[in-house]
Amino acid sequence: MIVEALLELVKFNIIWFLNMIPNVEIGDLNLNDVAEMFVDILQGIAYVFPVKDVLIMFGIWFGIYTFTIAWRVIQRIWDALPFT
Repeated sequence: MIVEALLELVKFNIIWFLNMIPNVEIGDLNLNDVAEMFVDILQGIAYVFPVKDVLIMFGIWFGIYTFTIAWRVIQRIWDALPFT
């Protein structure tokens, strides 16, 4: 019961602190406008570059970036292992 009372006190303090933080309001953000802007950007890129080539470049970039992240994770795990 003593531990429960202490945890309740900690919980009350955390809730009080979180209630002091102001709420973040997005406002008049319309997701349709964001989607239309994204499509407009893609259409602008497609005007200069063929879409097929842009997708190939994006795929190559994504593959290299993903491989880099995976390789660094493997290195960190290998360094963390004892006797290696």
